[in-house]
Amino acid sequence: MVLMTFINPSVAVSGMIAVLFTVIFAELIGLKETYLAQGFYIYNSLLVGMGIGFLFIPSFVSVALIATSSAFTFILSFILNRLFSVYRIHILSLPFSIVSIFVYFASLNYSGLLSTMMNNKTIYDITLPVVLSSFLKSLGAIFFLPHNIAGILILLLMLFFSRIIFLMAVIGYYFGVMIHSFLIGSFENALNDPYAFNYILVMIALCGIFLLPTIKNFFLSLLGVAVAVILTDAIHTIFNYYGIPVFTLPFNFTVISFLFVLSMIFYKEFNYNIRSTPEESLSTYLSNIFRFGEIHTKISLPFSGTWSVYQAFNGEWTHKGQYRYAYDFVKKKEGKTYRGEGLLAQDYYAFGESVLSPVSGYVIDCRHDLMDNHIGEVDRINNWGNYIIIKNDLGFFIEISHLMQYSLAVKVGDYVSVNDIVAKCGNSGYSPEPHIHIQVQDLGVLGAFTREFCFNAYYQGNHILLNTLPKKNEVIESVIIDKNIKSRFIFILDDELSYDIYENEKKTGKVTFIVKMNELGEFYFEDNMDNRLYFYTDAMQFYFYHYEGKISYLKKLFILAPRILFINKKSVSFIDYLPVYLVKNRLQTIGIELASTINKNLYKIRQTYKYNNDSIYSQKGRVDIDFTYKGFSLIKYNTIELRRTH
Repeated sequence: MVLMTFINPSVAVSGMIAVLFTVIFAELIGLKETYLAQGFYIYNSLLVGMGIGFLFIPSFVSVALIATSSAFTFILSFILNRLFSVYRIHILSLPFSIVSIFVYFASLNYSGLLSTMMNNKTIYDITLPVVLSSFLKSLGAIFFLPHNIAGILILLLMLFFSRIIFLMAVIGYYFGVMIHSFLIGSFENALNDPYAFNYILVMIALCGIFLLPTIKNFFLSLLGVAVAVILTDAIHTIFNYYGIPVFTLPFNFTVISFLFVLSMIFYKEFNYNIRSTPEESLSTYLSNIFRFGEIHTKISLPFSGTWSVYQAFNGEWTHKGQYRYAYDFVKKKEGKTYRGEGLLAQDYYAFGESVLSPVSGYVIDCRHDLMDNHIGEVDRINNWGNYIIIKNDLGFFIEISHLMQYSLAVKVGDYVSVNDIVAKCGNSGYSPEPHIHIQVQDLGVLGAFTREFCFNAYYQGNHILLNTLPKKNEVIESVIIDKNIKSRFIFILDDELSYDIYENEKKTGKVTFIVKMNELGEFYFEDNMDNRLYFYTDAMQFYFYHYEGKISYLKKLFILAPRILFINKKSVSFIDYLPVYLVKNRLQTIGIELASTINKNLYKIRQTYKYNNDSIYSQKGRVDIDFTYKGFSLIKYNTIELRRTH
């Protein structure tokens, strides 16, 4: 792309000069190199330099203008980024547009600047049909190269880099032209609009970069293109009086407006984890929601043993409206919640059972002086009864109600961990019978509105269900963490896992996995071929979530044991969903990623895993947990075994 800019040498050289002066200015004010390494604070200055090179013939005056403008663009980029980051919005090319407009205004007074607008044709261009040529020139205009050759090169790069970006560029342009031609009554004039490149930018930004490439966002992006058409005409009408180019203002106004609103309402298909391509962003998103659920707030069950769901979300009685996200649990035996006639609270199986903390955090409020109700009576004044509110380490709040009188085992200010006993189940407050009521809140006050959540794991028979919610009357068993297994998966930098490799019982070599960390603080295993397997450990599990590299033993490890639950139980199974790129070839992956923009479920690669004490079994082989060292003692994949040496 750098070489391509030399189709117009003035654009290429001016852009390089802008980058040079920006770096010099950054060094002058002592900005850290980490900022410059990202390229984030430089690209707007680069665009300003290229824009000046496109508009004016290189001269001492134009170089002075580039030097000054690029430094100011850098400052403006820094300011706008600080302001916009509060709302998680990208500054896009807004600094470039603002500075370029001021530069153009100022240039009307500078006699030393000579315009290139009458001399921007190139002898290297080729002739193509207008319908195709207009699109290619619009593509090239993004880089101040409104020529067919530049457009062809950019289009080929797009196709190689990302099929989604390629499609969005084509669709965005021609849809915008259709809308514009409908409004102005001339298809030819719409094709020849020099600012139609804004349609391309809007479509790519809203359906691939800042929003996920899904059907819903596709139609949202088409609406964005239509808005950009109107904004382009409006801005052009205003600016035309002074002969000022529109630049990328329509693109910036449209995308920033859409992103601001969608960010504020926590739009589900907002791309919070932007990767190098839309395909990779979609892959990461789909892998996360299938493996870890779409609900971000996850908690453990507030009890041990087997209980039944008495009332779930949007329950029949009390879980309504702003309080709909709550669960009630009771204990049953032979279909009944009580023994005998159930006339006393003590007759109920739940009464007096331990209530466990479902999260790790600080106790910020509690009460335990209220009497437990006699069966058939409820306390309508103190609706919540005895309760405890815990502030989770992630910032949300858990409220558990109807606790037994004087049963609290903690006080305000205490720190509790998952599965710690905090109280006993009672029958205080508005409670018809002893049960545990639990809800998640955004505020740490009694009676706050509830927030959607799910349970991170529970048993249903011999199956472990992950990141989901049980239905009314379902019988479930809580998952208790085995701290001994958890201690096996606490890795620190430079930890090594070395293995002898056996194939058909013959030793064929050695391999070592080393624990490393990148600049974002992400931990990963790396082998001697620079393959990387990223992992994370939370309160209840160790799991792999991303792989970079070619076919390797690390990749096979991801397939064999995508997660290790910290449990010690025989013959239980669970389902996990592997990223497509792990089990499909490159061509298949490309096809599935494209098809997944229409139907998310096509991305599901379902695998069943079985726990049996210290081993995890899958269709391809097994992995054994190591109780001598950290990690795994054996990795078996078909006829290949990796046996731990240290």
